[in-house]
Amino acid sequence: MLADDVVAAPAPISGKSDMLPHRFAVDPPPQERLRKMFDDSRDSSQANRLLCQRDRDYYDGPLQLKSDVRRIMKQRGQPPIYTNRIRPAIDGILGVLEAAKVDPRGYPRNPTPDDENAADLGSKCLRYIADVSNFQQVKLDCAENFLIEGTAAIIIEADGQNITNTQIRWEEFFADPYSRRPDFKDAKYLGIAKWMDAADVKARNPEAYARIGDPVTGGQGALESTWQDRPDNIKPWIDRRRMRLMVVEVYYNEVKPPYASAEWFRCLYCASGVLEHDISAYLNPKTNETVCPIEAVSCYVDRENNRYGRIRDMIPIQDEINARRSRLLHLANSRQVQQSDPMAAPVDATTARQEAARADGVIPPGWQLVPTTDLAAGQQLLLAESKAEIERMGPTPAVLGRQGEAGQSGRARLVLQQAGMTELARPLGRLEDWETRCYRQMWMRAQQFWTGPMWIRVTDDVRAPEFLQINEPVMGMVMQPQPVVDPATGQPVVDPMTGEPATQMVPAVGVTGYTKRIAEIDMDIILDTVPDTANLQQEVFAEFVELVRGGLDPFTPQFELLLEMSPLADKAAVLERLRAKKKEIDEANAAQAQQQAEMQAQALALAQADQQAKIGQTVANTEKTQAQTAEIAFKMGQDSAGDVPPGASPAD
Repeated sequence: MLADDVVAAPAPISGKSDMLPHRFAVDPPPQERLRKMFDDSRDSSQANRLLCQRDRDYYDGPLQLKSDVRRIMKQRGQPPIYTNRIRPAIDGILGVLEAAKVDPRGYPRNPTPDDENAADLGSKCLRYIADVSNFQQVKLDCAENFLIEGTAAIIIEADGQNITNTQIRWEEFFADPYSRRPDFKDAKYLGIAKWMDAADVKARNPEAYARIGDPVTGGQGALESTWQDRPDNIKPWIDRRRMRLMVVEVYYNEVKPPYASAEWFRCLYCASGVLEHDISAYLNPKTNETVCPIEAVSCYVDRENNRYGRIRDMIPIQDEINARRSRLLHLANSRQVQQSDPMAAPVDATTARQEAARADGVIPPGWQLVPTTDLAAGQQLLLAESKAEIERMGPTPAVLGRQGEAGQSGRARLVLQQAGMTELARPLGRLEDWETRCYRQMWMRAQQFWTGPMWIRVTDDVRAPEFLQINEPVMGMVMQPQPVVDPATGQPVVDPMTGEPATQMVPAVGVTGYTKRIAEIDMDIILDTVPDTANLQQEVFAEFVELVRGGLDPFTPQFELLLEMSPLADKAAVLERLRAKKKEIDEANAAQAQQQAEMQAQALALAQADQQAKIGQTVANTEKTQAQTAEIAFKMGQDSAGDVPPGASPAD
């Protein structure tokens, strides 16, 4: 593509061979027809392009005051003041687009777990492509052209495994002038035309440059396209003074033998001839048909196929605002006088006018001031009406957060914001459809050119980034050819039939297949737009805090159910964190309970051992006491037996 400030190489034809169309050598169209494509587009849209440039001037501001108006203001001694109401209106819409979070999601075609997992993988791939290619910023740049000049265009290409999104500047984009649809789906060709240095063109295409001859110094390229009755439309293809030439890259759709159906072709040419020509390198993998990588959209299209943006209707009102404000300032700085007494001393009217205009002037006798408050009041009322009218063409104050009471609930603010976007639904709906088509183009590029294993970064959780491998190879035992070696000589054996080294199939570790192949994923791409609900989320958060203060445990199923039903944007991540925290707490509680049980068991065992020891000691003491008692009794028996009275026998 002819990217802005970048000299890009032609898109390579790469990817899987079974995904590419059968390619045949096709001659490019005649040079006159190629130039006619560009000339017809410029010729038919020249008047509208001048109006689009005026729209841009009104957005910028200073050129809202024409030279004749500035001259009149200078004669009045009045500063050239203008009130640019257009820029805030357009910037407000761009702010709404920037604040809105758009999440591309893939939805499965069949209700099976495999399709659901594949659709989730596709969603992550789309987020990765949009993040790497900075699609959000490119979208805002295109949205600015969409709202101001009326047309936005982007080209989505592949450079190896890198999928690029490049804005096509409005002044460099051209299309089939007979296209009537805002999305250009009925256009037979779309293209880019820009001025390039001849040295850059030669360095990029040296062989083709030599074949067609030097366009700058040669005689064939010195032609000009002059539109009738339009002096400003002299569009030369060559600028010999600066050694620059117009280079056109066009994608056109037509039937060319031997192709049986219409295909998209790409041609790069200048005034002298064709530099590159081939069938489009980009495919729709589902249908295996060539596609045009350019996606364009227009804000409005009138019955003459003129494409314009939101500013076109604002310009008359902006002129009225500037004129009435200037008139009010002139009335405030000027005073009218009239002759009240014809019999007074004669005084020249010029002198009376000059004295009335001075701050310390003295009104001559016979003259009096004429009040102009009625004129100023009328101008003030009309000015207020004009300001209110132009504010209706942009986002309402409710959408921009400038309306609403201090204690207004978040739900009420959200309702007002949604109602304020109703009048912008049509242009913003077309822009959203264009964004969806861009994501589909990115997905087609990924399916066609991401054929090998690669890693992508998943940015769902910024605290713990996840990396995912796509087209992951599955390793296993496969049969692979191996040269047959003569054990006696150690040299490869030659097959006598073919004369080539003989091979034999032996088992070895190799790739048996692939998982997570995005080329096989079939899904629907839908954009989930998340509105800016900061006030509503803050209100919901405050309610959750009150529930927790009231005694509701955040780790209960009731709390999870309330959280799932809430409008919080990141409630899925919050639920995951709550469940992870609950699991962590449960594991900690289980470990603590187990530790307490072990300690209780140990304490019980110690108590039982102590009790057993005490029982043993008691038993031992009892036995000791019994033994001592028996011993004492025995000794007492012996003592009693030794004391026999005289004359008595021991038996007595």
